Amino acid sequence: MKLYPALGISSGDVVAFVGAGGKSSAIIAVAGELVGDGMTAIAVPTTKMQVGEAERVGRVVIAGEEGWLGRLKEAVTDSGAAAVGSAYISGGRIGGLGLDEVAPLGRIADVVLVEADGARRKPLKGTAEHEPAIPRGTTLVVAVANIGALGRPATEEHIHRPEVFSRLTGLSSGQSVTPRAFALALSGGSLARVPSGARSAVLLTGVSPGRSMSDAAVVTRELWRQGISRIVFTSLPSEEPVQVWVP
Repeated sequence: MKLYPALGISSGDVVAFVGAGGKSSAIIAVAGELVGDGMTAIAVPTTKMQVGEAERVGRVVIAGEEGWLGRLKEAVTDSGAAAVGSAYISGGRIGGLGLDEVAPLGRIADVVLVEADGARRKPLKGTAEHEPAIPRGTTLVVAVANIGALGRPATEEHIHRPEVFSRLTGLSSGQSVTPRAFALALSGGSLARVPSGARSAVLLTGVSPGRSMSDAAVVTRELWRQGISRIVFTSLPSEEPVQVWVP
C-alpha cells in the first residue's frame, strides 16, 4: 500500500503536515510516490525545513529571487518534484513562505506538500496557541506523531513543549504518556485548528509488526473515540521500503 492514497491525497490538494515525529520523512515519501505515479509535487515549509530533506524531494528554489517561478516550473517539469523556501537560513535550513503564498503553487504542481509545524525532532508535541502554521487554501491536514513516545515520560527529552502537552492532556511532567494523552495531543492539539472545509488525518510513524503495531492500535481506538476517522500507520522514518497499514 502506498502512503498518499492511504492518507486520501489526490491531485489538487494542498496538504499541511503538522505535529511531530516524521513530517519531513512523510513529505519526502509522498512526493516520491506521486512522481512515481505520474503526478507532480512541490514541497514547501511555512516554518522551516532542513535543506538536505528538501533536496530529497527535488531541486530547491528560493522564492523571490529573480526568475524563481520559471526555475520552479522548470524543476517540476524536469523531475516531477521540487522544493521552495523563502531563503537559506542558519542551521542548514530553508525558511518558510507566508501563509498566503503557498496555495498558488498549486498552479505549478498537482499536489503541494507543506511542512507546517516544528517539533525539534521530538516524537510528540504539545501544540502552542500560535501553532501550527497552516496556509490558506489547505485542503488536508495530516497530524503526525511517532508511536515511540507512548509510555515515555512527558519530559523535554521526548515531548516538544512538554508544559503545553501537560496542560492539554492533564498529565504531570514526568508521567508516562498514556494512549489517551497521546491521542489528545493530536485531536485536541495538532488538529485543533483545521480550516473549515479541510479534511484531516492522523499518521502514526515508527510502526512495525509487533509491539509498536499493538501500541498504535491502542492509540487508534482512543483517536476513534475522539472523533478521528482516518488513521494510517507507517514504518517511516525507517529506510525504504516504506511500509503502510490502515487499521
